[in-house]
Amino acid sequence: MNIKNLKSSLVRTTILAGFAGLVATPAVLAQDVVDEAAEAGVQDTIVVTGSRIAKQDFVSNSPVATIGAEQFDLTATVNTESLLNTLPQAVPGFDRSSNNPGGGYATVDLRGLGSNRSLVLINGKRVVPTTSTGVVDLNTIPAALIEQVEVVTGGASAVYGSDAVAGVVNFVMKTDFEGIEVGASAEMTEEGDAGIQTLSLTAGTGFDDGRGHIVTSMSYTNRESLFQGDRDFAQFAAWDDGEGGFVNGGSSYVPQGSIFADFSDSGFPGGVYFTEDGGLAPFRTALDGSGNDYYNYAPVNYIQLPQERFTAYSALEYEVNEHATVYGSFNFAYNNVPQQLAATPAYLGAEISVDGNPFLTTEAQEALSLAFGYDRDDDGNITTPKDSVVDTDGDGIFDTVKTNLLRRRMLEVGERYSDDKFYSAQFQVGLKGDINDSVSYDIFLQDGRVLNSTSQIGNVNLDRWQSALLLADADGDGNVDVGADGQPTCADTSDGCAPMNLYGLGNISPEAASYVATRVNADANYNQTLFSANVTGSNMGALALPGGPIGWSVGAEYREEEFKFDPSQDLATGSISGFNGAPPIEGGFDVYDFYGEVYLPFISDMPFAEIVAMELAYRTSDYSTSGKVDSYKISGEWAPVEDFRFRASFNTAVRAPNIYELFAPAGEGFPGASDPCSSDNPNAASISALCQATGVPANQVGSTLIQPASGQVRSLSGGNPDLKPEEAETLTVGFVYEPSFIEGLTVSVDYFDIQIEDSIAAFGGGANNIINTCYNDATKGGLGSVYCNSIVRYEDGLIDYVLELAENVASESLNGFDIQANYGFDMPGTWGDMNLAYLGTVTQEASTLPEPGGTEIECAGAFGLTCGNPLPEYKHRFTATWAIDAFTTQLMWRHIGSVEDDDDTSDYSVEKIDAYNYFDISTSWSVNDYLTLTGGIDNLLAQEPEYIGDNQEQANTYPAVYDVYGRTFFLSAKARF
Repeated sequence: MNIKNLKSSLVRTTILAGFAGLVATPAVLAQDVVDEAAEAGVQDTIVVTGSRIAKQDFVSNSPVATIGAEQFDLTATVNTESLLNTLPQAVPGFDRSSNNPGGGYATVDLRGLGSNRSLVLINGKRVVPTTSTGVVDLNTIPAALIEQVEVVTGGASAVYGSDAVAGVVNFVMKTDFEGIEVGASAEMTEEGDAGIQTLSLTAGTGFDDGRGHIVTSMSYTNRESLFQGDRDFAQFAAWDDGEGGFVNGGSSYVPQGSIFADFSDSGFPGGVYFTEDGGLAPFRTALDGSGNDYYNYAPVNYIQLPQERFTAYSALEYEVNEHATVYGSFNFAYNNVPQQLAATPAYLGAEISVDGNPFLTTEAQEALSLAFGYDRDDDGNITTPKDSVVDTDGDGIFDTVKTNLLRRRMLEVGERYSDDKFYSAQFQVGLKGDINDSVSYDIFLQDGRVLNSTSQIGNVNLDRWQSALLLADADGDGNVDVGADGQPTCADTSDGCAPMNLYGLGNISPEAASYVATRVNADANYNQTLFSANVTGSNMGALALPGGPIGWSVGAEYREEEFKFDPSQDLATGSISGFNGAPPIEGGFDVYDFYGEVYLPFISDMPFAEIVAMELAYRTSDYSTSGKVDSYKISGEWAPVEDFRFRASFNTAVRAPNIYELFAPAGEGFPGASDPCSSDNPNAASISALCQATGVPANQVGSTLIQPASGQVRSLSGGNPDLKPEEAETLTVGFVYEPSFIEGLTVSVDYFDIQIEDSIAAFGGGANNIINTCYNDATKGGLGSVYCNSIVRYEDGLIDYVLELAENVASESLNGFDIQANYGFDMPGTWGDMNLAYLGTVTQEASTLPEPGGTEIECAGAFGLTCGNPLPEYKHRFTATWAIDAFTTQLMWRHIGSVEDDDDTSDYSVEKIDAYNYFDISTSWSVNDYLTLTGGIDNLLAQEPEYIGDNQEQANTYPAVYDVYGRTFFLSAKARF
């Protein structure tokens, strides 16, 4: 190995294999590189993710987990989030199962603090975000060229700037690749579905006698769709039956059309649905297994999103002279990920024609008049006709009535389908080099663009919905006019209106379906420009400390980010039912950063002081939107003996408000929630007075009529230009132990603590917590409280929406332990090498305080409508890798600890999800110097997710956490020339 290449290897090696915890390479490899460097006279300095300073050791003062390229090969990883989500420090973000909620992109979420608090880098430099929230789509990362992924948990804002609150995920690319490599892989479940196929081509070469190097990689991925109906546990929307079991539930938005109101005067005690002749029948809501009329929306929902993806990445370096190297890179990705939901559940306020409507039976006309044409007293008894109704012919049936309660599953319009296409391009050009033997520099300009083009079908236009229900009465007799064919016409035909018979299964004509259906489109553009200049050096000789040279780094950055969301009119105004309305967003900011780091090795090679050193870092940032903010780092290490090292790091971290949080108008969302005033709450009677005072009619308290449809409520959330940056304090304290008497063993234990003040969050901790606090917290809730005032109901008591705007009101606390162990050793005789790697996380606290003095929400060991994805108190990832001759075999054991429902007032059947253990196995065979074959089985024991009822996310479980695909087989091949 020549000196130049050796230096390159030392810089790329960012952490001691054996401390890495996840790298299957034998633990002696990194030390071999160091020894070789010493023999060659090269100073063994490296750059560790989390610092810009090259150091003479491999151990970071912050916990680092590394996933090497071999892990990508042994697991046939195509989408990087799937491998990152096996880390116990990660709570799954959006992935291939994220249909609803979802957005067509993939994310990483460290510690469960949110994807917008996890900074994503490529080769230590920012990646252009995809969404207005500043989140990076991991689909833009070219997996075929990844050398390793380094995950630093804990604040790193002093080094990398805003967003690195939970940590940093750094993708290190193979920029020195030589030769040509062709790869192909395929996977499929034992059911013969959910296939994923990928092809890749990577080529690299040096030129001009080694002064330059270029590498290019391209890949294509095709992922097939899988529906919930293809899995037994997801075929029906499961509801809790109130007795510890489940019943097939679904949605009250049925294809026949339904109304949940007081029809007792017409002989129906509760809600009704429409029969095919336009009559009424009682809507059965029983959850005791005797049968109900809910619509099963589950089968047509994706459980694996289809995907077509193409990525291309190129990197170039050229040494101009001994002081200057020009470099550049270009990263392009095209990603097409559709989402599909059941047909639109239309729930729209409307004035409907009643008297003489040929679509309704006379009995139905009378019932609708009684239900919606009269005012009622507190006991639900009819009093006088409403001011808005007229009975022209005096037959006791009103001409029209108004209602917000008409529901219809619009099967005739078709499934809701959102087609998202993402185009991402990012280029970088820079100049780096050595000023002298101890000082180097790096200057670069980076520009990135992301275009997201969205097309949605299956929505219903609200205005045309109303027009299609109000029928012509040209002669003014109060009765709907009917033509010779027995069919009515719309009252307003100016826009080609076709009358809609939504009263009964299959009664909507193709003309009416076409009239009310609307296709909406939107384009979103995210632009990021970054300029950075950095100088790094070490003070040797007289300026050095007793422990060695002082390392330092100073620099400046300028970053500009802009986002624009341009929706079509129906989407912008929210005049649709189906997908959420989304108003236009446009905004941006720029920021000037100045930073510095210093590494102070006070003592080394002394009794009880093999090393005593400290790292300091400071950054000041000036945002055009939120002003100045500072962050700093103080960390240190002490190795009393060579085998044992203490380390600690205290950081202040910041997250500036993103473009969505600053500039977004109020938009719709449909989070999971339950209404304490409905039959979801067996104790509804105890809060009856408060329910009535906040808009629930007395006769509806404790009834099924005001249950949130499909377990969701509408929320309105938006931005706030007066937001200020979040500030966090992160602390890690731990040790690293490498016993000399057990060669190849490394153990580390670290305590972590993250405190976030003035956290930017939707007011009240989200819709479900706002509702619960209003009705169940006597201290913070109650009539007139800000919680109850944020809940807006229809006149019938059903929740219209919950208002939750972004504010700097929350605080979050997270603490626990990370444990890593790696043991690489030779098997007896000629039985090869074994590497055992363990990474575990104990989460003691993960709490949120929605506002000062509010009720704390604890999510450690919990899951549910407030906490979302399960966050076990204990998780681990363990791999055993055995290499013998041309074969490498790995067994991975993933443990997900038990969790409990976050709502202790609920009556859910599943109050606890037991611990899960998943085992994956794979084998790689190096057939010769040119060909490597790999095969494996994921979820070897075919574990199915636990059946969860009302408190599930989707598909009766949390599909990003618990495997929903079953035993899966994969094969891959790589040919290198």
